[in-house]
Amino acid sequence: MNKNYYINAPAKLNLNLFVKQISNNGLHCLESDVCFLELTDTLFFRFSNKDIFSQDIADKNLIIDPNDNLIISALKEFRDLTNWKKCFSIYLQKRIPIGAGLGGGSADAAATLILLRKLFNNETKTNKISKENIFEIGKRLGSDVPACIESKDLKIKGYGDKIFRNKISDGFYFLVINPNIKLSTRSVFNYFDNNQEKQCEWTNVFWENIKIHNSLLSSAKNLAPEISHIINKLENSRNMIASGMTGSGSSCFGIFKNLNDLKDTLKYFNTNYFIWAGKKKNYNLNRISYSKVLENKF
Repeated sequence: MNKNYYINAPAKLNLNLFVKQISNNGLHCLESDVCFLELTDTLFFRFSNKDIFSQDIADKNLIIDPNDNLIISALKEFRDLTNWKKCFSIYLQKRIPIGAGLGGGSADAAATLILLRKLFNNETKTNKISKENIFEIGKRLGSDVPACIESKDLKIKGYGDKIFRNKISDGFYFLVINPNIKLSTRSVFNYFDNNQEKQCEWTNVFWENIKIHNSLLSSAKNLAPEISHIINKLENSRNMIASGMTGSGSSCFGIFKNLNDLKDTLKYFNTNYFIWAGKKKNYNLNRISYSKVLENKF
């Protein structure tokens, strides 16, 4: 019976995001401390006679655009590298909001590359694919994909291509609030580029030794004013350690020492929002599991 392989794709949280400069090629040079959450998408793969993609459609807000499917793009790029002719039936169980600054699409692409590398290397005795090979593919797919391949506490510099292992405190709880507003990364950066003289939200908020700051916060607030309301409520929460916005928005986060403090904050938020609470986690490249297919999900 055909095996059903599956892998978790964890959400990325930018504890800070400093936009340093824009280069001649139009890319922004960034610096960021990131961690990865227990919030994950899950991808299921099995060998097939043709490529088929499907996903859980219970939540209409989580259906990905067929024209912007980084899972399929990662599969095509991997085939171009390896000339591997195998086809797959792919099923996506999506939990990470789309256009939310949590790197969901990049996480899915990274998980796809990790899984394909494992399956390919199991089948070949020569020309095995290295982690560096899939990093190179990741860079072409998006600036967040290399970090999502690592999915550990990281410091990121450059265009997402300079990745350093970091140590971020364990034992804290994260509250993620998304107002169900999708923000285009391109739109937020365009607003930032055209309104840099108005970017004045520098703060001196620290969590441990990490400065909590996001250069794109003002731009995101202008495009989605609801972010201001969320940030204000988090800042006024009792016993909250720090709060901010992740990525290019629209998700905001609060950090708490214990679960009771976090639960006390929940009462301030609209139940129509996407709300997630949990801890961060360090993942590894061996997070692939498999089982015999017990039901025809896809």
